[in-house]
Amino acid sequence: MKYLFCFGLLMSSLLCNGQTREKGNIELTPIVGYSASYQLDSFLFGSSSVSGIQLGIYGNYFFNNRWSFRTGLLYQKMGTNNVDFAIFTNEYSERINYITVPLTVNYHFGTKRNWYVNYGIGVGFLTKAEANYNDGNGFVDINNLANSTQFGINGGIGYKFKISPKFLMVVENSNLIGLTDTTEQRSGKNFYMSFNIGAVLKI
Repeated sequence: MKYLFCFGLLMSSLLCNGQTREKGNIELTPIVGYSASYQLDSFLFGSSSVSGIQLGIYGNYFFNNRWSFRTGLLYQKMGTNNVDFAIFTNEYSERINYITVPLTVNYHFGTKRNWYVNYGIGVGFLTKAEANYNDGNGFVDINNLANSTQFGINGGIGYKFKISPKFLMVVENSNLIGLTDTTEQRSGKNFYMSFNIGAVLKI
């Protein structure tokens, strides 16, 4: 029982102590996460998500202990799956990979500024595009049809907890709503969400 009690005290200490930043502080945050992606029509008619692993790194520059600007590089897998619904059928599936650059303003809150929300834009640069037309050929290359750049609205929320004075961990939810069609051949905009964990390093 005493071991459970000690473990509870340790976790409470980690979760209740963040690190307040000051003007000019910079954080680097490598992250890994699980992602799910839809397009609007497939989402409305019950298609399964396109899941993947998100990898990347953020850089965060602090204006004061509440406001910061964040950017980075993120590898993101997006797309849509086929739909077979009573009143709607779409046999088209799509897989598109991007390197995305988020440009967001972060607001940090809570007694220790553990919590943050962010909002801004995301710019994605195409690395690979494939589609399955359900014609027996499987996924085929559509790089020549895919738009090379994706613009979207980026937003999310996260929580940081302290491991040491210069090392924190973070858990966060991040979302992107695409504003541009993924390809020239059909109308379709991505909706992307991810749940990430990362290490926060003050430099």
